[in-house]
Formats: sequence, C-alpha cells, structure tokens
Amino acid sequence: MNFYSYQYLVQQNNNYKTVQWIIIAIVVVAVSLAGVMWYRHRSDLKYRDLLTIMTLLLAFLIGLQVNEWRDLKSSSAQKSQATQIMQRVAKDKQTTVSKIWSNTANANSGMLVLVKGDLYTVTINADGSSFTLSDAKLINQEINYVGGNK
Repeated sequence: MNFYSYQYLVQQNNNYKTVQWIIIAIVVVAVSLAGVMWYRHRSDLKYRDLLTIMTLLLAFLIGLQVNEWRDLKSSSAQKSQATQIMQRVAKDKQTTVSKIWSNTANANSGMLVLVKGDLYTVTINADGSSFTLSDAKLINQEINYVGGNK
C-alpha cells in the first residue's frame, strides 16, 4: 500500500502544470519561427505548410490544456481538501505535517492517515465540512512511502 507525504501532495500538481506550459511555449516559438520563415520565403510552400501544422498543433495543445485545466481544477480541490485534513490532523495530534502520511491524494471517506506509526481512518460527512478519525489496522503490513523520508 502506498502512503503519500504532505509535501508530495502539495507539489504533485505544480510539476505537471509546469511541464504542460513549457511544451506550449516551445510550440508557440516554433509557430513564430515558421511564420517568419514563411513570410521571408513566400514562394516556398513548405514553410506555409509547416506554419499550418504548427498552428494546428498549438490549437490542439491549447484545447488539451483547457480540458486538463477543468479536470485539474476539481482534482486540485480534492487534493487541497486532503492536505487540509492532513494539516488539521497534525494540529490535533500535536505534530508536524511532515510526519503525516495519507494513502490517497483525494479526500474521501475511508482515506487512511498514518501519524507517527498510528493508523486512522478518515470519515468525511456528507457536505465535506467535517471529518472524524477512528483507529484502523492494516491487513497487509507492507507500506511504500512516496514523496518523503519516513
């Protein structure tokens, strides 16, 4: 079973967004260069074709980015809620968030939280405004820690 650190959950979204924006920036530069080359050599149709292909690729990537942004917005809200739960558990258990681990990146009932070797099940109420912790035991004792030092 994988358990994720607080730092891992916070940084997970930021890395993905950065890579996508870098790819879009590279394609924008390629479109600009193709446009300049086409303007200089109007009689050579390969530059016009290259400009058309790069423009279509840019439009496709922007469309993907908008779609990903919508999906990421809801996912980010859930991950934000999971990190908020981890912050609250750290405060309640009088420890730092670096000693809190979660088995999921999304906040949901049944989420497991590991605090200083103690395992708890998180139960979130229907409107998501509060949660309760109850003791839990793992059937499979094998734990893989992701995103930090245990």
